[in-house]
Amino acid sequence: MFYEPFHLFGPIKVAPYGIMVALGLLAAIVLGGRENQRIKLMTPELFEKVALWTVLWGLIVSRMFYVFTDLDRFLAKPGSMIAIWEGGLVFYGGPIGSALYLVYHFVIRRHGPREGTTVATYKEGWARLLRFFDLGAPFLALAHGFGRLGCLCAGCCYGAPHDGLLSLHYPEGSPAYAGGMGRYPIPLIESGIEFMLFFWLMNLRLNKRFHGQVMLHYVMIYPAVRFVLEMFRGDAVRGYVMRLDTPGLNEALGLDPSIPVMLTTSQFISVLVVAAAIVLIFVGKKAAADGLPPDAVWWTDEQAGEEDEDEEDEDEDADADAEQDADAEDEEASAAPEPVPAKT
Repeated sequence: MFYEPFHLFGPIKVAPYGIMVALGLLAAIVLGGRENQRIKLMTPELFEKVALWTVLWGLIVSRMFYVFTDLDRFLAKPGSMIAIWEGGLVFYGGPIGSALYLVYHFVIRRHGPREGTTVATYKEGWARLLRFFDLGAPFLALAHGFGRLGCLCAGCCYGAPHDGLLSLHYPEGSPAYAGGMGRYPIPLIESGIEFMLFFWLMNLRLNKRFHGQVMLHYVMIYPAVRFVLEMFRGDAVRGYVMRLDTPGLNEALGLDPSIPVMLTTSQFISVLVVAAAIVLIFVGKKAAADGLPPDAVWWTDEQAGEEDEDEEDEDEDADADAEQDADAEDEEASAAPEPVPAKT
């Protein structure tokens, strides 16, 4: 692991955590751009703008959530609140911040597929929002997988002390050092699950039955996984909604009985999100019982119309050129001298 920031150039220091997060976001934006070109949801230029704002708001809210977990420390040094490159994000804050921006973009402002255009109704705006969610869900999992590798480098989000099979030993001096004991490899496990979710969701998007299905499956599966992994985090600093003492469960899991395994803030959010996702999946399936509704492809139709107009213009130009050529030939024929009859 590499938890210490290093000098990139001059006084600028970058933590490996930040590098992994940046790689994940870059991969998500590039691959997401290719998927946008496939489904023609918006122009490539507009997609880049929306993607960047989505990432920005996700990072801002994710950082805010992290600051709230240790507010006294950040208030003592306010400048560190914005030092996101040194690490420190709460995952759930990212999707919340991104979703709020996307609702504003697609539903409140009803932005269309081109810069400066709008859709006619809020229903169309919601449809475009759900399509964007389905577009982004696999790449959210991909970026999160890279982010958890960053956690491994930073020594954060570590697991509870554990010296059994697959335990991970952190070096002395790192935030995750456990006095010579190992820890559950939670960052590696979560990263592997996220990468598997990425490939599964990429396949699901080709066979979905309703708009929003891909994202709903992600927000159903990941929170359920997160609920279980939280038990092995031993990370009381994140806070509890309700401290439930479960000594029997702790003993069965081989965990310290003095540290409750539930109900942490992340577990509480996971329960709410999973419940909502299950309900919405059933609603979506019922609404799409007759098959996947047609996409709002008026941009494609408009493009096709423009192409037809271009073809008509080209045909008209070709006809005009042909007429000009015919007229020129007639003029040459009329201007040419009549042949002199040969003498016999």
